[in-house]
Amino acid sequence: MSTQLSTQTQSEPATSPLKLCLSFPKQSREVFYGLGSPQVYPASTELFRQSSAAHDAYFIDEGLVKLTYVEEDGQEFIVGLRTSGSILGAASVILNKAYPVSAVLLTRCTILRVPAKTFLGILESDDQFSQHLLREHSREVYDQVEKLVGLGCHSARHRFEQLLWNLSSELQRSNSRMGVRIHLRLPLKQWEVAQLISVTPQHLSKLIRQMQQEGVIRRENGWLIVFALHKRYHTARNRG
Repeated sequence: MSTQLSTQTQSEPATSPLKLCLSFPKQSREVFYGLGSPQVYPASTELFRQSSAAHDAYFIDEGLVKLTYVEEDGQEFIVGLRTSGSILGAASVILNKAYPVSAVLLTRCTILRVPAKTFLGILESDDQFSQHLLREHSREVYDQVEKLVGLGCHSARHRFEQLLWNLSSELQRSNSRMGVRIHLRLPLKQWEVAQLISVTPQHLSKLIRQMQQEGVIRRENGWLIVFALHKRYHTARNRG
């Protein structure tokens, strides 16, 4: 059961340094400094719900968010993941359309909410920010094309290892030994991981057994221990 994000200001202040939208240069980030501080929300909080009116845009200062879509018959699909520095809901706000997916926090997150009217005002008044937002949306389109290419050209094993690397990079960014021996507690169900790499849960189980036999990964007390992925698949996206 997810927690709906309240429209009221949260009492718990952000404790981490402000890193609003990592891909935005300092000049553009400063536009938001006067709008309020990012707030900390617990895992399972729902930022917005599929088909609801787009009243806000969101900036992920820190944390991991999943995007999901639910069919009319109730079947849920995980559409993608968004990490620190990502913008959520901006396209819906700009187009004045409902959110096409739901956004749920997978980890404790620091989020800045910007009301739609305020967000649109910044777009109209700050050309530099508009250019950077256009760059971000262009990068997202480019990434979607790369994902489609990967489905046709890369093996399921490659896609799974790439996903593990990307999640490790986000969840253990402060670990200086990241990529050598990673202790990873996946915030995703196995069927969600399978959907993200476009395989069945049964095939994913087979991949995991194979990688365990090869000594690439090991399960231990609820943790997934990953060894030396950096030697093969460390092409995590450069958002610089």
